Amino acid sequence: MTSTEARGASATREFALALASGGLYGATNTVVGHPFDTVKTKMQTQSGFTSSGALASARQILSSEGAVGFYRGCLPPMWGSAVYRSAQFAVYDLLYAEAERHPASLEHVPGTDMQWRVLGAGAVGATARTVLESPIEYAKVKGQTNQKWRFNEVYRGAGLQWARTGPMMTLYFCLFDACKRNGYASTPTGQFFSSGGCALIGFWVVWPFENLKNQAQAGKNWLAHARTTGLLGLYRGIVPGSMSVFLRNGAAMIVMQRANRLITELGLRD
Repeated sequence: MTSTEARGASATREFALALASGGLYGATNTVVGHPFDTVKTKMQTQSGFTSSGALASARQILSSEGAVGFYRGCLPPMWGSAVYRSAQFAVYDLLYAEAERHPASLEHVPGTDMQWRVLGAGAVGATARTVLESPIEYAKVKGQTNQKWRFNEVYRGAGLQWARTGPMMTLYFCLFDACKRNGYASTPTGQFFSSGGCALIGFWVVWPFENLKNQAQAGKNWLAHARTTGLLGLYRGIVPGSMSVFLRNGAAMIVMQRANRLITELGLRD
């Protein structure tokens, strides 16, 4: 489970509760992180920004579009983030709870204290998120780069989306599980740094796919981009992107855990 509260008896009830608290996680994620994400996306894909640094890009957005420019394209991820992030947590919590009936899934991954069910539920939860996330990410990138999106293209870059989201979220679930087991997520401060740090590590691992995914969704030739930019170039935008990932996932986890505490206090887990 991603909740720090004691789990209830019903796996399906935990699934429903995770949908609700995960939705709050997703909405908070967008509110906090979207301005940094806009800077990152423009730096990677939009003409006029691809040779500027993060601060110069931010100043350019502010001068040409105003403060509202940092939230351009935020509507798809605002509602979409609530949907696909609630799905990732709900699917993870459902499978995690159901796996308790299968002793083999409770065995530890060799060389670790992590149970196999964490890895399995994390991989399935990450895949569920990808299916819902890809069209939303496509619309977001189009909005951030001042382009119109087309319905028949909403799964453009879906393969790159999975290559980015699948490993990233599986790693996130595994790392956050370790933080919980070691008591690092028992306080709001610990939750902030645990979730933000786990998400940041996951994003650093898959960052080239984030760049290539944005190229594809912006309508550019991502293969040609990969050949010409080199590995170092694929890490362009990592500074504002890292700030976005760390702050939004840290803040969102605090909101989600407070919601879970309220759920427990209201007796909804009984």
